[in-house]
Amino acid sequence: MDYLDLMIPIAISTVFIFSYLKNKYSYSMLFVSIFILLYQFISVGYKWQNVPYVIICIYLLAKQYFKFQFNTRLVKFVATSSGILLFFSSILLNYYLPIPSFEFSNSQYSVGYEEIYIEIEDRKQPNAFIELSNLSEGGNRALLVDIYYPSYEPTKSVQLFKNTQSNWGEFVIKYLNRTWGLNLPTFVLSHLNLSYFDVGQNITIASNDFPVVVYTHGWAGEKIFATDQLLEIASSGYVVVAIDHTGLSMFTDLPTGTVFNTGSTENSTDVYSVMYEMSKDIEDTVNYLQGINYSANFSDISIIGHSTGGGSGHLYCLRNQCNKLILQDPYFVPVVERLSNIELKTDTYFIYSEDWYSNYDNSEYTTEIQVFRKFLKNKSFAKGYYLTDSAHYDFVAFGAVSPLTKYTFLKGKIDYTDSISTNNTFNLQALQGKEITTSKFLNLVSP
Repeated sequence: MDYLDLMIPIAISTVFIFSYLKNKYSYSMLFVSIFILLYQFISVGYKWQNVPYVIICIYLLAKQYFKFQFNTRLVKFVATSSGILLFFSSILLNYYLPIPSFEFSNSQYSVGYEEIYIEIEDRKQPNAFIELSNLSEGGNRALLVDIYYPSYEPTKSVQLFKNTQSNWGEFVIKYLNRTWGLNLPTFVLSHLNLSYFDVGQNITIASNDFPVVVYTHGWAGEKIFATDQLLEIASSGYVVVAIDHTGLSMFTDLPTGTVFNTGSTENSTDVYSVMYEMSKDIEDTVNYLQGINYSANFSDISIIGHSTGGGSGHLYCLRNQCNKLILQDPYFVPVVERLSNIELKTDTYFIYSEDWYSNYDNSEYTTEIQVFRKFLKNKSFAKGYYLTDSAHYDFVAFGAVSPLTKYTFLKGKIDYTDSISTNNTFNLQALQGKEITTSKFLNLVSP
Protein backbone atom coordinates (compact mmCIF):
# COMPACT_ATOMS: atom_id res chain seq x y z
CA MET A 1 0.00 0.00 0.00
CA ASP A 2 1.39 3.41 -0.95
CA TYR A 3 0.73 6.65 0.91
CA LEU A 4 -2.43 7.36 -1.14
CA ASP A 5 -3.83 3.96 -0.15
CA LEU A 6 -3.44 5.13 3.45
CA MET A 7 -4.71 8.67 2.96
CA ILE A 8 -7.99 7.66 1.29
CA PRO A 9 -9.37 5.50 4.15
CA ILE A 10 -8.14 8.01 6.74
CA ALA A 11 -9.99 10.83 4.94
CA ILE A 12 -13.20 8.80 4.49
CA SER A 13 -13.18 7.54 8.08
CA THR A 14 -12.86 11.18 9.18
CA VAL A 15 -15.96 11.98 7.15
CA PHE A 16 -17.83 9.17 8.93
CA ILE A 17 -16.73 10.42 12.35
CA PHE A 18 -17.50 14.08 11.62
CA SER A 19 -20.92 13.14 10.21
CA TYR A 20 -21.72 11.11 13.33
CA LEU A 21 -20.67 14.05 15.53
CA LYS A 22 -22.56 16.46 13.25
CA ASN A 23 -19.30 18.36 12.75
CA LYS A 24 -19.46 21.21 10.22
CA TYR A 25 -16.17 20.06 8.62
CA SER A 26 -17.60 16.72 7.42
CA TYR A 27 -18.59 18.26 4.07
CA SER A 28 -15.06 19.64 3.58
CA MET A 29 -13.45 16.30 4.43
CA LEU A 30 -15.74 14.61 1.92
CA PHE A 31 -14.34 16.81 -0.83
CA VAL A 32 -10.82 16.07 0.41
CA SER A 33 -11.58 12.35 0.06
CA ILE A 34 -12.92 12.84 -3.46
CA PHE A 35 -9.87 14.91 -4.41
CA ILE A 36 -7.47 12.20 -3.17
CA LEU A 37 -9.38 9.54 -5.12
CA LEU A 38 -9.22 11.67 -8.28
CA TYR A 39 -5.54 12.40 -7.75
CA GLN A 40 -4.76 8.68 -7.42
CA PHE A 41 -6.81 7.92 -10.54
CA ILE A 42 -4.87 10.54 -12.55
CA SER A 43 -1.40 9.89 -11.14
CA VAL A 44 -1.51 6.09 -10.64
CA GLY A 45 -4.40 4.81 -12.75
CA TYR A 46 -7.74 3.07 -12.35
CA LYS A 47 -7.84 0.62 -9.42
CA TRP A 48 -11.00 -1.44 -9.18
CA GLN A 49 -10.18 -1.99 -5.49
CA ASN A 50 -11.20 1.64 -4.89
CA VAL A 51 -14.71 1.26 -6.32
CA PRO A 52 -16.26 0.75 -2.82
CA TYR A 53 -14.64 4.04 -1.73
CA VAL A 54 -16.18 5.76 -4.76
CA ILE A 55 -19.62 4.35 -3.94
CA ILE A 56 -19.30 5.62 -0.37
CA CYS A 57 -18.29 9.11 -1.53
CA ILE A 58 -21.16 9.29 -4.05
CA TYR A 59 -23.62 8.22 -1.36
CA LEU A 60 -22.29 10.73 1.20
CA LEU A 61 -22.22 13.51 -1.38
CA ALA A 62 -25.83 12.82 -2.40
CA LYS A 63 -26.87 12.65 1.26
CA GLN A 64 -25.22 15.99 1.99
CA TYR A 65 -26.56 17.70 -1.14
CA PHE A 66 -30.15 16.48 -0.95
CA LYS A 67 -30.16 16.47 2.89
CA PHE A 68 -32.34 13.37 3.07
CA GLN A 69 -32.95 11.54 6.34
CA PHE A 70 -33.84 7.92 7.03
CA ASN A 71 -37.35 7.34 8.29
CA THR A 72 -36.65 4.24 10.37
CA ARG A 73 -33.83 2.94 12.47
CA LEU A 74 -33.75 -0.25 10.43
CA VAL A 75 -33.08 1.58 7.15
CA LYS A 76 -30.47 3.74 8.87
CA PHE A 77 -28.81 0.64 10.33
CA VAL A 78 -28.73 -1.11 6.92
CA ALA A 79 -27.31 2.00 5.22
CA THR A 80 -24.66 2.51 7.89
CA SER A 81 -23.71 -1.17 7.96
CA SER A 82 -23.44 -1.27 4.17
CA GLY A 83 -21.18 1.79 4.20
CA ILE A 84 -18.93 0.26 6.85
CA LEU A 85 -18.81 -3.05 4.93
CA LEU A 86 -17.84 -1.24 1.72
CA PHE A 87 -15.22 0.77 3.57
CA PHE A 88 -13.44 -2.23 5.09
CA SER A 89 -13.79 -4.31 1.94
CA SER A 90 -11.88 -1.65 0.02
CA ILE A 91 -9.17 -1.57 2.70
CA LEU A 92 -8.79 -5.36 2.51
CA LEU A 93 -8.78 -5.39 -1.30
CA ASN A 94 -6.04 -2.77 -1.40
CA TYR A 95 -4.03 -4.70 1.16
CA TYR A 96 -4.35 -8.16 -0.37
CA LEU A 97 -4.28 -7.03 -4.02
CA PRO A 98 -1.73 -4.20 -4.02
CA ILE A 99 0.00 -2.73 -7.04
CA PRO A 100 3.26 -4.72 -7.25
CA SER A 101 6.61 -2.96 -7.15
CA PHE A 102 9.65 -4.67 -8.70
CA GLU A 103 12.87 -3.36 -7.20
CA PHE A 104 16.34 -4.65 -6.33
CA SER A 105 18.51 -4.55 -3.23
CA ASN A 106 21.91 -4.55 -4.96
CA SER A 107 23.11 -0.99 -5.60
CA GLN A 108 26.25 -1.65 -7.66
CA TYR A 109 24.46 -0.33 -10.75
CA SER A 110 21.14 1.19 -11.65
CA VAL A 111 19.22 -0.72 -14.32
CA GLY A 112 18.23 0.40 -17.80
CA TYR A 113 15.38 -1.23 -19.71
CA GLU A 114 14.49 -1.65 -23.35
CA GLU A 115 11.97 -3.83 -25.17
CA ILE A 116 12.95 -4.79 -28.70
CA TYR A 117 11.09 -6.47 -31.56
CA ILE A 118 12.91 -9.10 -33.58
CA GLU A 119 11.70 -10.63 -36.83
CA ILE A 120 13.82 -13.53 -38.10
CA GLU A 121 13.63 -13.40 -41.90
CA ASP A 122 14.96 -16.90 -42.61
CA ARG A 123 12.73 -18.74 -40.09
CA LYS A 124 9.00 -19.32 -40.27
CA GLN A 125 6.70 -19.47 -37.26
CA PRO A 126 7.17 -23.05 -35.98
CA ASN A 127 4.20 -25.41 -36.01
CA ALA A 128 5.07 -26.34 -32.41
CA PHE A 129 3.84 -22.88 -31.36
CA ILE A 130 1.06 -22.50 -33.94
CA GLU A 131 -0.85 -25.45 -32.48
CA LEU A 132 -0.67 -23.87 -28.98
CA SER A 133 -1.85 -20.36 -29.83
CA ASN A 134 -3.72 -18.05 -32.18
CA LEU A 135 -0.61 -17.75 -34.38
CA SER A 136 -1.45 -18.14 -38.06
CA GLU A 137 0.55 -20.34 -40.39
CA GLY A 138 3.17 -18.64 -42.52
CA GLY A 139 5.03 -15.47 -41.73
CA ASN A 140 8.46 -15.02 -40.22
CA ARG A 141 9.26 -15.88 -36.62
CA ALA A 142 8.67 -12.76 -34.49
CA LEU A 143 9.86 -12.23 -30.90
CA LEU A 144 9.63 -9.58 -28.21
CA VAL A 145 12.66 -9.34 -25.95
CA ASP A 146 13.33 -7.38 -22.76
CA ILE A 147 16.85 -6.08 -22.15
CA TYR A 148 17.98 -5.09 -18.64
CA TYR A 149 21.41 -3.50 -18.52
CA PRO A 150 23.70 -1.89 -15.92
CA SER A 151 23.92 1.90 -15.86
CA TYR A 152 25.27 4.70 -13.69
CA GLU A 153 22.36 7.07 -14.40
CA PRO A 154 19.77 7.54 -11.65
CA THR A 155 16.40 5.83 -12.04
CA LYS A 156 13.02 5.87 -10.33
CA SER A 157 10.06 3.50 -10.27
CA VAL A 158 8.01 3.76 -13.46
CA GLN A 159 4.83 2.10 -14.71
CA LEU A 160 6.08 0.36 -17.84
CA PHE A 161 2.77 -1.20 -18.85
CA LYS A 162 0.22 1.38 -17.73
CA ASN A 163 -0.77 2.31 -21.28
CA THR A 164 -0.11 -0.92 -23.17
CA GLN A 165 -2.68 -2.28 -25.62
CA SER A 166 -3.46 -5.35 -23.49
CA ASN A 167 -3.66 -6.10 -19.79
CA TRP A 168 -1.31 -8.86 -18.65
CA GLY A 169 -3.25 -9.38 -15.40
CA GLU A 170 -6.37 -10.23 -17.40
CA PHE A 171 -4.40 -12.72 -19.51
CA VAL A 172 -3.21 -14.42 -16.32
CA ILE A 173 -6.79 -14.83 -15.09
CA LYS A 174 -8.00 -16.10 -18.49
CA TYR A 175 -5.22 -18.67 -18.58
CA LEU A 176 -5.93 -19.85 -15.02
CA ASN A 177 -9.66 -20.11 -15.75
CA ARG A 178 -9.08 -22.12 -18.91
CA THR A 179 -6.34 -24.39 -17.58
CA TRP A 180 -7.77 -25.21 -14.16
CA GLY A 181 -11.49 -24.82 -14.82
CA LEU A 182 -11.86 -21.76 -12.62
CA ASN A 183 -14.36 -18.95 -13.03
CA LEU A 184 -12.50 -15.92 -11.68
CA PRO A 185 -13.56 -12.45 -12.89
CA THR A 186 -10.98 -11.16 -15.38
CA PHE A 187 -10.71 -7.78 -13.62
CA VAL A 188 -9.26 -9.33 -10.43
CA LEU A 189 -5.66 -8.78 -11.58
CA SER A 190 -6.27 -5.90 -14.00
CA HIS A 191 -4.29 -3.61 -11.69
CA LEU A 192 -1.08 -5.44 -12.63
CA ASN A 193 -0.66 -3.06 -15.57
CA LEU A 194 -0.04 -0.35 -12.97
CA SER A 195 2.98 -2.21 -11.56
CA TYR A 196 6.13 -0.21 -10.79
CA PHE A 197 9.58 -1.18 -12.07
CA ASP A 198 12.76 0.46 -10.80
CA VAL A 199 14.32 0.91 -14.23
CA GLY A 200 15.35 3.71 -16.55
CA GLN A 201 14.35 3.92 -20.20
CA ASN A 202 16.70 5.41 -22.79
CA ILE A 203 19.56 5.70 -20.31
CA THR A 204 23.21 5.05 -21.09
CA ILE A 205 24.66 1.62 -20.44
CA ALA A 206 27.72 1.57 -18.20
CA SER A 207 30.95 1.17 -20.15
CA ASN A 208 32.19 -2.36 -19.56
CA ASP A 209 32.34 -5.82 -21.09
CA PHE A 210 29.40 -7.30 -19.18
CA PRO A 211 28.58 -11.02 -19.23
CA VAL A 212 25.16 -11.96 -20.63
CA VAL A 213 22.34 -13.83 -18.87
CA VAL A 214 19.39 -15.11 -20.92
CA TYR A 215 16.08 -15.88 -19.18
CA THR A 216 13.78 -18.40 -20.85
CA HIS A 217 10.31 -18.78 -19.32
CA GLY A 218 8.22 -21.90 -18.83
CA TRP A 219 5.00 -23.18 -20.38
CA ALA A 220 2.62 -20.26 -20.89
CA GLY A 221 4.97 -18.07 -18.88
CA GLU A 222 5.99 -14.56 -19.81
CA LYS A 223 9.24 -12.63 -20.00
CA ILE A 224 8.19 -10.29 -17.18
CA PHE A 225 7.33 -13.07 -14.73
CA ALA A 226 10.87 -13.19 -13.30
CA THR A 227 11.55 -9.45 -13.43
CA ASP A 228 12.22 -9.33 -9.68
CA GLN A 229 15.19 -11.69 -10.14
CA LEU A 230 16.37 -10.21 -13.43
CA LEU A 231 16.64 -6.69 -11.98
CA GLU A 232 18.86 -8.01 -9.21
CA ILE A 233 21.11 -9.76 -11.72
CA ALA A 234 21.39 -6.70 -13.99
CA SER A 235 22.20 -4.44 -11.04
CA SER A 236 25.10 -6.77 -10.24
CA GLY A 237 26.80 -6.21 -13.59
CA TYR A 238 25.10 -8.41 -16.21
CA VAL A 239 23.24 -7.66 -19.42
CA VAL A 240 20.02 -9.66 -18.98
CA VAL A 241 17.94 -10.83 -21.94
CA ALA A 242 14.37 -12.08 -21.32
CA ILE A 243 12.58 -13.68 -24.26
CA ASP A 244 8.87 -14.07 -24.95
CA HIS A 245 8.53 -17.39 -26.76
CA THR A 246 5.71 -16.18 -29.00
CA GLY A 247 2.83 -18.67 -29.10
CA LEU A 248 3.94 -20.51 -25.98
CA SER A 249 4.00 -17.44 -23.74
CA MET A 250 0.80 -16.36 -22.04
CA PHE A 251 0.65 -13.35 -24.37
CA THR A 252 2.95 -11.35 -26.66
CA ASP A 253 1.99 -7.87 -27.90
CA LEU A 254 3.51 -7.93 -31.37
CA PRO A 255 3.12 -4.90 -33.69
CA THR A 256 0.78 -7.05 -35.78
CA GLY A 257 -1.44 -7.86 -32.79
CA THR A 258 -1.51 -9.84 -29.57
CA VAL A 259 -0.55 -13.51 -29.76
CA PHE A 260 -1.80 -15.54 -26.80
CA ASN A 261 -1.53 -19.11 -25.61
CA THR A 262 -4.72 -21.11 -26.13
CA GLY A 263 -3.57 -24.65 -25.43
CA SER A 264 -1.98 -27.05 -23.00
CA THR A 265 0.39 -30.02 -23.25
CA GLU A 266 -2.50 -32.04 -24.68
CA ASN A 267 -2.58 -29.62 -27.62
CA SER A 268 1.08 -30.15 -28.42
CA THR A 269 2.02 -33.12 -30.56
CA ASP A 270 5.60 -33.03 -29.28
CA VAL A 271 6.75 -31.18 -26.14
CA TYR A 272 10.39 -31.83 -27.04
CA SER A 273 9.85 -29.96 -30.33
CA VAL A 274 8.41 -27.03 -28.36
CA MET A 275 11.55 -26.86 -26.23
CA TYR A 276 13.80 -27.28 -29.25
CA GLU A 277 12.09 -24.33 -30.98
CA MET A 278 12.45 -22.33 -27.76
CA SER A 279 16.18 -23.03 -27.85
CA LYS A 280 16.26 -21.72 -31.42
CA ASP A 281 14.53 -18.54 -30.16
CA ILE A 282 17.51 -18.10 -27.83
CA GLU A 283 19.98 -18.60 -30.69
CA ASP A 284 18.16 -16.16 -32.96
CA THR A 285 17.94 -13.55 -30.21
CA VAL A 286 21.63 -13.83 -29.30
CA ASN A 287 22.65 -13.62 -32.97
CA TYR A 288 20.51 -10.51 -33.43
CA LEU A 289 21.78 -8.76 -30.30
CA GLN A 290 25.42 -9.27 -31.17
CA GLY A 291 24.98 -6.52 -33.75
CA ILE A 292 23.77 -4.02 -31.11
CA ASN A 293 26.09 -2.32 -28.63
CA TYR A 294 25.03 -3.23 -25.09
CA SER A 295 28.62 -3.32 -23.80
CA ALA A 296 28.00 -7.05 -23.58
CA ASN A 297 30.36 -9.98 -23.92
CA PHE A 298 28.39 -12.47 -26.01
CA SER A 299 31.14 -15.03 -25.65
CA ASP A 300 30.19 -15.22 -21.94
CA ILE A 301 26.55 -16.35 -21.88
CA SER A 302 24.69 -18.02 -19.02
CA ILE A 303 21.11 -19.30 -19.13
CA ILE A 304 18.36 -19.25 -16.49
CA GLY A 305 15.37 -21.41 -17.38
CA HIS A 306 12.17 -22.16 -15.49
CA SER A 307 10.23 -25.39 -16.12
CA THR A 308 10.00 -25.87 -19.90
CA GLY A 309 12.47 -23.03 -20.20
CA GLY A 310 14.94 -25.21 -18.31
CA GLY A 311 14.67 -27.84 -21.03
CA SER A 312 15.12 -25.22 -23.76
CA GLY A 313 18.14 -23.73 -21.97
CA HIS A 314 19.75 -27.16 -21.78
CA LEU A 315 19.17 -27.79 -25.50
CA TYR A 316 20.68 -24.41 -26.31
CA CYS A 317 23.78 -25.20 -24.26
CA LEU A 318 24.16 -28.57 -26.00
CA ARG A 319 24.74 -26.69 -29.27
CA ASN A 320 26.36 -23.50 -27.97
CA GLN A 321 29.04 -22.51 -25.48
CA CYS A 322 27.52 -21.58 -22.11
CA ASN A 323 29.21 -20.37 -18.97
CA LYS A 324 26.59 -21.38 -16.41
CA LEU A 325 23.17 -23.04 -16.62
CA ILE A 326 20.64 -22.36 -13.83
CA LEU A 327 17.58 -24.61 -13.96
CA GLN A 328 14.50 -23.80 -11.86
CA ASP A 329 12.20 -26.85 -11.65
CA PRO A 330 13.41 -27.94 -15.11
CA TYR A 331 11.07 -30.07 -17.21
CA PHE A 332 13.40 -32.75 -18.57
CA VAL A 333 11.23 -35.85 -19.02
CA PRO A 334 10.54 -35.08 -22.74
CA VAL A 335 14.29 -34.59 -23.28
CA VAL A 336 15.06 -37.97 -21.69
CA GLU A 337 12.35 -39.62 -23.78
CA ARG A 338 13.94 -38.22 -26.94
CA LEU A 339 17.68 -38.28 -26.13
CA SER A 340 17.78 -41.06 -23.47
CA ASN A 341 19.79 -38.90 -21.05
CA ILE A 342 20.75 -35.36 -20.03
CA GLU A 343 24.26 -34.62 -21.21
CA LEU A 344 25.79 -31.74 -19.27
CA LYS A 345 28.55 -29.69 -20.88
CA THR A 346 28.79 -26.82 -18.42
CA ASP A 347 28.37 -26.07 -14.71
CA THR A 348 24.67 -26.69 -14.14
CA TYR A 349 22.77 -25.63 -11.03
CA PHE A 350 19.45 -27.38 -10.37
CA ILE A 351 17.05 -25.74 -7.92
CA TYR A 352 13.76 -27.52 -7.31
CA SER A 353 10.59 -26.53 -5.51
CA GLU A 354 9.93 -28.75 -2.51
CA ASP A 355 6.79 -29.98 -4.28
CA TRP A 356 8.84 -31.32 -7.18
CA TYR A 357 11.55 -32.62 -4.87
CA SER A 358 9.41 -34.40 -2.27
CA ASN A 359 5.91 -35.08 -3.54
CA TYR A 360 6.43 -37.18 -6.66
CA ASP A 361 8.84 -39.92 -5.59
CA ASN A 362 6.09 -42.54 -5.57
CA SER A 363 4.78 -41.68 -9.02
CA GLU A 364 4.45 -44.51 -11.52
CA TYR A 365 5.90 -42.18 -14.13
CA THR A 366 9.43 -40.82 -14.43
CA THR A 367 9.73 -37.74 -12.23
CA GLU A 368 12.11 -34.82 -12.50
CA ILE A 369 13.97 -35.88 -9.36
CA GLN A 370 14.45 -39.31 -10.90
CA VAL A 371 15.86 -37.58 -13.98
CA PHE A 372 18.35 -35.74 -11.77
CA ARG A 373 19.37 -38.92 -9.96
CA LYS A 374 19.41 -41.43 -12.81
CA PHE A 375 19.71 -39.76 -16.22
CA LEU A 376 22.44 -37.12 -15.89
CA LYS A 377 25.67 -37.64 -17.80
CA ASN A 378 28.79 -35.84 -16.59
CA LYS A 379 27.36 -35.49 -13.07
CA SER A 380 30.49 -33.61 -11.99
CA PHE A 381 28.91 -30.54 -13.65
CA ALA A 382 25.67 -30.86 -11.62
CA LYS A 383 24.77 -29.28 -8.29
CA GLY A 384 21.28 -29.83 -6.86
CA TYR A 385 19.21 -27.89 -4.32
CA TYR A 386 15.59 -27.35 -3.32
CA LEU A 387 13.66 -24.42 -1.88
CA THR A 388 11.91 -25.04 1.45
CA ASP A 389 8.07 -25.02 1.50
CA SER A 390 7.92 -23.98 -2.13
CA ALA A 391 5.83 -24.89 -5.18
CA HIS A 392 6.50 -24.65 -8.90
CA TYR A 393 5.61 -20.96 -9.20
CA ASP A 394 7.84 -19.75 -6.39
CA PHE A 395 10.42 -19.15 -9.12
CA VAL A 396 8.31 -16.46 -10.77
CA ALA A 397 7.01 -13.19 -9.39
CA PHE A 398 3.48 -14.27 -8.47
CA GLY A 399 4.38 -13.69 -4.83
CA ALA A 400 4.86 -10.00 -5.60
CA VAL A 401 1.40 -9.80 -7.12
CA SER A 402 -0.50 -10.33 -3.90
CA PRO A 403 -0.15 -11.76 -0.39
CA LEU A 404 -3.19 -13.85 -1.32
CA THR A 405 -0.98 -16.06 -3.49
CA LYS A 406 0.38 -17.73 -0.36
CA TYR A 407 -3.07 -19.28 0.08
CA THR A 408 -3.38 -20.59 -3.50
CA PHE A 409 -1.89 -23.36 -5.62
CA LEU A 410 0.30 -20.75 -7.34
CA LYS A 411 2.97 -21.02 -4.69
CA GLY A 412 4.01 -22.85 -1.54
CA LYS A 413 3.95 -21.74 2.08
CA ILE A 414 7.26 -19.89 1.81
CA ASP A 415 6.89 -16.11 2.05
CA TYR A 416 7.64 -14.16 -1.10
CA THR A 417 10.38 -12.17 0.64
CA ASP A 418 12.15 -15.40 1.61
CA SER A 419 11.79 -17.00 -1.82
CA ILE A 420 13.02 -13.95 -3.75
CA SER A 421 15.92 -13.40 -1.35
CA THR A 422 16.97 -17.05 -1.64
CA ASN A 423 16.56 -17.09 -5.42
CA ASN A 424 18.60 -13.90 -5.78
CA THR A 425 21.43 -15.22 -3.63
CA PHE A 426 21.39 -18.57 -5.42
CA ASN A 427 21.40 -16.98 -8.89
CA LEU A 428 24.31 -14.64 -8.20
CA GLN A 429 26.44 -17.24 -6.40
CA ALA A 430 25.88 -19.67 -9.27
CA LEU A 431 26.64 -17.07 -11.96
CA GLN A 432 29.81 -16.02 -10.16
CA GLY A 433 30.93 -19.62 -9.60
CA LYS A 434 30.89 -19.24 -5.83
CA GLU A 435 30.12 -21.88 -3.24
CA ILE A 436 26.34 -22.02 -2.83
CA THR A 437 25.33 -20.99 0.68
CA THR A 438 22.65 -23.30 2.05
CA SER A 439 20.19 -22.07 4.66
CA LYS A 440 16.86 -23.00 6.23
CA PHE A 441 15.32 -22.05 2.88
CA LEU A 442 17.91 -23.67 0.58
CA ASN A 443 18.78 -27.35 0.94
CA LEU A 444 20.96 -29.84 -0.91
CA VAL A 445 19.23 -32.40 -3.11
CA SER A 446 20.25 -35.92 -2.16
CA PRO A 447 21.88 -37.89 -5.00
